[in-house]
Amino acid sequence: GNTIDQLMALDYPLNSLRIYLIDDASSDNTPRIAIEKSKEYPGNVIHIRRVAGGEGKAHTLNYGLNMLWRNSWTQAILIMDADVIYTQGSLKRMARHLSDPNVGAVTAYIKEGSQRPNYLQRFIRFEYVTATGASRRAQNVMGFLACLSGGAQLHSRENLQAIGGQIFSETLAEDTFTTFRTQMHGRKAIFDPHAIVYAEEPDTLDGLWKQRIRWARGNVQITGIFRQLWGNRQAHPTMGSWAMVFL
Repeated sequence: GNTIDQLMALDYPLNSLRIYLIDDASSDNTPRIAIEKSKEYPGNVIHIRRVAGGEGKAHTLNYGLNMLWRNSWTQAILIMDADVIYTQGSLKRMARHLSDPNVGAVTAYIKEGSQRPNYLQRFIRFEYVTATGASRRAQNVMGFLACLSGGAQLHSRENLQAIGGQIFSETLAEDTFTTFRTQMHGRKAIFDPHAIVYAEEPDTLDGLWKQRIRWARGNVQITGIFRQLWGNRQAHPTMGSWAMVFL
């Protein structure tokens, strides 16, 4: 509920903003909250219930995308997570880049946003400054992006449809796969360091371990899928660079 309220408070014209909450057969209070918010913000908040769920994030996103493609109103799609909070000017800062037809996707600067961070979340907060803030700024300069953040990726309609109109579901790193496909199809994927969003991160070592194992497995899958790309500038002028291999 707080996520939706923050989105509706964005510095963005409300007649150009619709929130589709894809409910993946949830058994908690999600349906009740979604219905309440759809009544509070009629026309802006739409609840889509997926009865047969549990297949993973990519399948859930694709269920929503199939709904959106039926409507020509959809010009751009922001893919996010339910626990991500957008600062007031973040979406406007991201969306401005899509005025350039060469840009297919934009990601924001995700920061650790727990209200009372423990020692582990403070470590993650520092990590995000270095691994996200510094590294992705460098990637902008070098002309490629290694990964759009899964909780903050804005795509033009043309970009998503050019790469198949669906999110690849055969990997644990669907956000990285989409990033690669965007650039392999000739559009840029960029990082905007001034578009700030906050996300809750694991507060236990066990939770962090599970998260990073999932990321690592996804990256191994991506490495195999795009093995023809590494160090091969003929495959792509910037993503085929040795700088990309190093990163």
